[in-house]
Amino acid sequence: MTKNKCFVCGGISFRADRALSGRLICISCGNPYGVRRSGTRMVKARNSVSLNKKNLFFAFIFFAVIVIILL
Repeated sequence: MTKNKCFVCGGISFRADRALSGRLICISCGNPYGVRRSGTRMVKARNSVSLNKKNLFFAFIFFAVIVIILL
């Protein structure tokens, strides 16, 4: 028999919660079984080539100023 372990606190004591249709709830921390600790997902690396709208706007203003200065 395998022991279920809480992903948040590591506890092994669970109870079935009737309000959540019998879903297992960790007794020590109160989180449902299968819910992982928040913030553990790996953040996707941002592509350095792509520009969001704000950066694109400032790049346009920068190049416009350079063109005005050179003329």
